[in-house]
Amino acid sequence: MGEEIGGVGAGDAAAADEESLSSGLEVLVTARGLDELQERYFDWVAGHVPSFAYGLYLFDQRTGRPRASAVRGLSRFYAHRYERFGRAVDPVLRGAVAARRAWDDSLVKPAEGWREAPIVQGLFRHYDMAHVMCAPLISGGEIVGTINFARGAGEPAFDDGDRRRATTAARMYQAAVAATDLVTAIDAERAAWWGALEACGQAIVVTDLERAERHANRPARALLDAADGAWPSLDAAIDGGEATRRLIVPATGTDRGTDGGTGGATDITVTSAPLPERPSLIVSILSAETRPAAPPPALRRLLTEREAAIAELVAAGKRDHEIAGRLHISPNTVKHHLKSIYQKLGVHSRVELAARLLR
Repeated sequence: MGEEIGGVGAGDAAAADEESLSSGLEVLVTARGLDELQERYFDWVAGHVPSFAYGLYLFDQRTGRPRASAVRGLSRFYAHRYERFGRAVDPVLRGAVAARRAWDDSLVKPAEGWREAPIVQGLFRHYDMAHVMCAPLISGGEIVGTINFARGAGEPAFDDGDRRRATTAARMYQAAVAATDLVTAIDAERAAWWGALEACGQAIVVTDLERAERHANRPARALLDAADGAWPSLDAAIDGGEATRRLIVPATGTDRGTDGGTGGATDITVTSAPLPERPSLIVSILSAETRPAAPPPALRRLLTEREAAIAELVAAGKRDHEIAGRLHISPNTVKHHLKSIYQKLGVHSRVELAARLLR
């Protein structure tokens, strides 16, 4: 009965430790990069496993070489000496690796053997490391590193509670490393994607509603910066769910809002669509087309508004079906208007019409 009560007590203590430690998980997983994670870890773990010194070692799973290491409370020289001369002969490390949980010097047998161990005599005793503990970092069933603790001669030895908390801390730190690696990979992929987008000749704008971010590559910025009210129009098109919106860039040297210049303006067609797998990410593709110069007023007065529009598109090199699609009329209607235009302007072909308009 006593053992059962003791077992329940131990279980309650483990649950309490787990709950207390898990409250810091958010602090760890939101770190941006391993350097920040290491500092957050040291600050956090000191409140749960008091020690005068802490260390952590992380290895690359592919190469087995050290990926990151840090110590607090000891010098970098110590860390290098341990890595060079101590790791291979550390009985506490061997015990932690074999048990796949936290291990400390009190578990090394015989006790006299530990005190006389080369690593203790040659390294630990010079730094007043009377008690040491190590917990393995495990990822995908493989040990990929350790977290380490040290207490001095005037401090209590590590006990079951310390080992339990260290094992939980190792599990949480490794989860945070995985989260940090994922964020780093996503950021790297995003940076590569933005770089490719910037180098692309097609004008593209990516709007991320969830992150409240927008990226326009160089060709898109040039078009939108030149168009009057283009950026708000892009917002309106997205908010209104419009797939396509047309913007006008006035010709260089003309007054905005006037119709008197003979230079050609630029039509910008903006086609937007959300990504199916992520609707908050909207990709807008911009295409620009320079309008032909407007017909001289004397010629324009001879034509109806529809005929003038068709004549301009013919001068821009558009075929009948393209003109029909642009003006939302049939190709036969285009042909009918062209006959009238030819008669009114005294021309007989598309080439002559273009030359007449561009004189």
